[in-house]
Amino acid sequence: MIYDTMLITGCGGDIALALCRIAREAGVVRRLIGCDIHADHAGLAFFDVCEVAPRANDHSYLEALQRIVVDHRVDVIAPMSEAEIAVLLAAGHLDAFAGVQVLAANPLAVETGLDKYATFNRLAEHGLGVPWTRIVGEAPPIALPCILKRRRGQGSKDLQQVNTEEDVEIATRTRAGDLWQELLLPSDQEYTCGLYRSRSGETRMIALRRRLQGGLTGAAVVADSTPFRLQLHGIADAIKLNGSINVQLRLTADGPKVFEINPRFSSTVRFRHKLGFQDFIWSLLDSRGLPIGPYYPPSPGKRMYRCADEIIID
Repeated sequence: MIYDTMLITGCGGDIALALCRIAREAGVVRRLIGCDIHADHAGLAFFDVCEVAPRANDHSYLEALQRIVVDHRVDVIAPMSEAEIAVLLAAGHLDAFAGVQVLAANPLAVETGLDKYATFNRLAEHGLGVPWTRIVGEAPPIALPCILKRRRGQGSKDLQQVNTEEDVEIATRTRAGDLWQELLLPSDQEYTCGLYRSRSGETRMIALRRRLQGGLTGAAVVADSTPFRLQLHGIADAIKLNGSINVQLRLTADGPKVFEINPRFSSTVRFRHKLGFQDFIWSLLDSRGLPIGPYYPPSPGKRMYRCADEIIID
C-alpha cells in the first residue's frame, strides 16, 4: 500500500478507468475516489465513491476539488484531463493541492505539452526532429498538403488535412490561432512512446506502433525503441522531465519527427502496464521517495488490442 485514498478525476473516462483498474490490481491504494462532471458513467462500478464536480473552466472547480479532498481524506490526486491539469498549473498547484500530493509531470513539461506551438519551438531549439509548424492567421503553410490542428487540447479533435489554396483561405478565416503543420509520411509509421523520468534522473521508455480506432489506440505492437532513443532522451532533457508523458511521432525518411506531446498519463497506460512499463506505479512510488524497481523492456513484436466491455450497474 503506497497511499491510503486516491482521487482520480474524469473518472468516467478511459484513462481514469485504466488507472483505477491498475491501482486495484496492484493493491497500491486502499480507497479510490473518482469525480466527473456527471454521474452517468461506468466509473460507479470501479470506484468506491464517485462525486460530481464542475468543469475545469468553471470558477468553482478548485473549491469543489478541495471539498472532495477534505470530505474523503484524500492523500493523492491524479488529474486526468488536460483542462484540469492546465487549471492546476495556472493556480500553482501542480505539485500539491489542498495539502496533498498531485501526480503530474513537472511544470515545464506540462507547459510545453499543453501548447503544440510551444512543443514545436522548444524541441526545435534543442535540434530535435519536429515538423514545420506555423500559426494560422500569422503565416501561410509552407507546403500543401498539410495538417490543420488545434493549438491546444486534444490533437485528434478538429484535425484535418488541407489540400488546396481554397482550403487555406477558409481555414484562415475560421480557425485563426490554430496551427498549420507539416504532413508527415508515411502514415503507417506512427508511434506512441511512453517516456518516464524519475526524480533521480533515470529515464525509461517504450515505443508502440499504433492503429487508431475512434481517436484512441485500438491496436498496437511493441516496436524497437532504438531509432527513437536519442530523441526521447533529448526531449526529457529539453523539458527537464520528472514524471510521465506520452510522445507522438512518425518515422519519416528524414528520421523520427515529434508532432505532439501529451503531458499526462496516456490512454495506452494499461496496455503499457501489462507489458512492464508501469509508469503509473513508478510515479506513485517515486512521489513517496520509494525505489521504483527494475524495468525490463518488452520484446518487439508483442501485440495488444483494445476490447469493449459491458458493465451492469443496479
